[in-house]
Amino acid sequence: MTRRLKLMTGLSTLAAASALALTGCGGEGEGEGAEGEVDLASPIAGEAEGEGLGAEGEGEGGEGESEGASASGDPATDDVAYLKLLGLVRGHLIAFYELYQSGSKDMARMHVKHPESELYSDIAPAFGARGQSGFADELTALANAATAGGDVEAEYSAAVEAINAHAPATNPAVVLLSVSEIIRVAADEFDIGVEDDGAISNAHEYQDAYGFLVASRDMIAGIDTNDVNASDAINLAHEQIELALASFDGLTAETTEGRSSTLYGAAARIELAARGLM
Repeated sequence: MTRRLKLMTGLSTLAAASALALTGCGGEGEGEGAEGEVDLASPIAGEAEGEGLGAEGEGEGGEGESEGASASGDPATDDVAYLKLLGLVRGHLIAFYELYQSGSKDMARMHVKHPESELYSDIAPAFGARGQSGFADELTALANAATAGGDVEAEYSAAVEAINAHAPATNPAVVLLSVSEIIRVAADEFDIGVEDDGAISNAHEYQDAYGFLVASRDMIAGIDTNDVNASDAINLAHEQIELALASFDGLTAETTEGRSSTLYGAAARIELAARGLM
């Protein structure tokens, strides 16, 4: 059996398992038919953002582990865990930048402080082990520029460039696995931020989820491969992320018709596609 046939067969198996999970768990049946939250997410435990911002007191609320917690391993040695943390930092900055450019500067500033204070401490120990210097200076410069309230274009570009420069050279499967973990965190954030009736009760978590999805899309867009199987998996990932992003109608929306199950389903399908390349 070729790798491509294995991947397609695996995806068909996931679709069947997803439908069964929804039937057994009272799933939402949103048309895709394969968006169960619990069973599909089980290969990698969901990571809720958890403890908020501590001393910064931005009142995010949340449950469980911190969003930097990884099911994959030590970011000092595990590229999936490391890429996940880099992607989460990038996602916070994406949410910041879009809010800031749209004029929601006070709301935006909460996101630009967040990676420096919380996620950066999770990823910093890995820099030394990997022979890297980190990007604390770039994050600080961006936070300072945002606090000043002026133009942040140069500082934002420098921070993004620094984050991207720290990404290890690896294979498509590793990138896709890290993306599946990031999207699971996005699903957890979405689930915290959006009530059952679609009301957005925690805008910060909702915005985080959006930023993480866009960061994931950027990460897979950066994969350079001539392998047909990897290209199939990448195309699937793009499709799933676009479906998930359809749950968002602007970062300052008050309601959404989106469901966290769409994001959980995307994470599971991308993970399966990645594992089909291994």
